Amino acid sequence: MSGSGRRIRDIQTAVVEANYDWTFVKVRTEDGLTGYGEAVMAPGLTTLIRKLAPLLIGKDSADIGLIGRIVREAGITAGPLGGPVNHALAALETALLDILGQRAGLPIFRLFGGAYRKQIRLYADCHGSQGLSSLSDVMVPRIPWWMSEGGQTTHFYEVHVKAHGGLKEEAQHLPDPSAYAERAREVVSLGYTALKFDLDIPNPYSRDEFNRVLEAEEIDLLSSIVAAVREAVGPSVDIAVDCHWHFSALSALQLGEALKPFRLLWMEDPVPPDALEALAAVTQKSPIPIATGEHHFLLSQFHDLIVRGGVTIVAPDFQKTGLMEGKKIADLAESFTVPAAPHNIASPIGTIASAHLCAAIPNLLCLEHHGMDVPFWEEIVSGWSGPIIQNGHIDLSDERPGLGIALNEEVAYQYRKKDEPFFDRY
Repeated sequence: MSGSGRRIRDIQTAVVEANYDWTFVKVRTEDGLTGYGEAVMAPGLTTLIRKLAPLLIGKDSADIGLIGRIVREAGITAGPLGGPVNHALAALETALLDILGQRAGLPIFRLFGGAYRKQIRLYADCHGSQGLSSLSDVMVPRIPWWMSEGGQTTHFYEVHVKAHGGLKEEAQHLPDPSAYAERAREVVSLGYTALKFDLDIPNPYSRDEFNRVLEAEEIDLLSSIVAAVREAVGPSVDIAVDCHWHFSALSALQLGEALKPFRLLWMEDPVPPDALEALAAVTQKSPIPIATGEHHFLLSQFHDLIVRGGVTIVAPDFQKTGLMEGKKIADLAESFTVPAAPHNIASPIGTIASAHLCAAIPNLLCLEHHGMDVPFWEEIVSGWSGPIIQNGHIDLSDERPGLGIALNEEVAYQYRKKDEPFFDRY
């Protein structure tokens, strides 16, 4: 195959308004191959990708490492340690690996050395109750336009801003542990053997929205929620909890002690992502394994999380790190016998991309699935035989070349973000 046929002909973007802004990249080559990738949303991300595109047009699509170097150097002013440039590169890289796999007739996991497993275990992110939650690229709760204009019947509940990085909203009513239990039973009935709930939830007991302190009554409330979930699902289902970086080291340890009887799989992101000393203070004394990493991008940052922070489970998001850096991160963690539970809030495009890498690493614990309540999650892609997720797993046994799926652009267009370009349609 001549290198000229492999050259990148164009790069386009599209955004779908779902539980998050699913940000897609489509790369096409001179010889007619198309690859898709996905990045975690970020303000200005598609504009950045379109600015990078002219630097990559005409490059050999198989030179993925070189293209990564070009993107990182071009985006140096946006920050060398992470951020939208890494998001952009993650999507571009997945699309290029998709093309490379198609050209070679191999699934992406074969490009990373083959499979340790082809059944990828998922854990279900259950939020705090029933229904679809949706956040904009600046983490503002919203009702997607297609729900308000299209008469969708899917239930929507608004996520409180505090639970995703902003200020706490006033809570007049106590969260109901029975609602969490009901949600847990529903998810387990679908075949999932692991699930996660948010614990940084608005409640009437909190006295200060800034000081990261959990009051004693808050800890009792959160403990009652986890107790209800454990009773609902029994001892054989794994339960994890997410704190979204909102607590002090002291409060995280107090919460961990209260939750110790419930044998949790992990407690996620208890302290801010840049607070390595606080993280170490928690990991050294917590009776519950600590997972973190979704806001870190590079191998060097994960080295610090493991060596200085003492994390016992790494949770990189491969739509931020990219698959190639993600493989390095997983290998590093494996050298410390640290398992990986990748964060994932993606559509099927990003989820399948992550699943390919999960197949190729020895230390996978489980991969997140965050789209159960998106009504079009399955139908937005084509090329897959049957449901993508069955009994809480993704099966890669068919070894379809590349990603093995493609974006169904007709369906995606129905749920597009209206103020964003949608590939070459406008």
